[in-house]
Amino acid sequence: MAEEDASHRARAGLRKSVVGKFKEFTGALTRNNSLTTEGRLEQEEANKLKEADTSARIAEADAKQATEHLEAVHEAGRQERAAAERQADATETRAQQEAEMRKQEAERERQEHVAREQAQATRDAALAEQRARVRENVEAAEVSADVGDAHAEHGAAVTDAERARLEAEQERRRAEALEQALDEHDR
Repeated sequence: MAEEDASHRARAGLRKSVVGKFKEFTGALTRNNSLTTEGRLEQEEANKLKEADTSARIAEADAKQATEHLEAVHEAGRQERAAAERQADATETRAQQEAEMRKQEAERERQEHVAREQAQATRDAALAEQRARVRENVEAAEVSADVGDAHAEHGAAVTDAERARLEAEQERRRAEALEQALDEHDR
């Protein structure tokens, strides 16, 4: 639907530009200054519409890119959490292996060591997971800010496009009023 709308706007802009060029050319040939002016105004309006459409497309592309980046940040956060869990599992396994070797030396020493190592592994895993979450939240906040900026730029582009359209409409009306005044004056 957006592509249809964009192609419709492109065709309308091209049509307006061609009609404007035709009017300008015809006005120059017939020495009709108001027709020449109207043709130039229509061409200018077509150019402004084209510029506004280009700005809107750039803003849409920026918003899409920011959204894709946010998704990538989320995926990276998930992967970091999975890596932290694997690291915690590996650390816990190491602790258990060390505990088994020390078991032969003394039961009491083995129990104390296992308790210390497991507690440390749990703290390390919690700390690594917490750091991964903090990094993910910071990156997500940055991407959210980028998305907000992209949306703001898109809104500004839309506003500029509307302003350009209104200016072109005012210029067209002025040209029509001028043409009407010249017609009345010629009569």
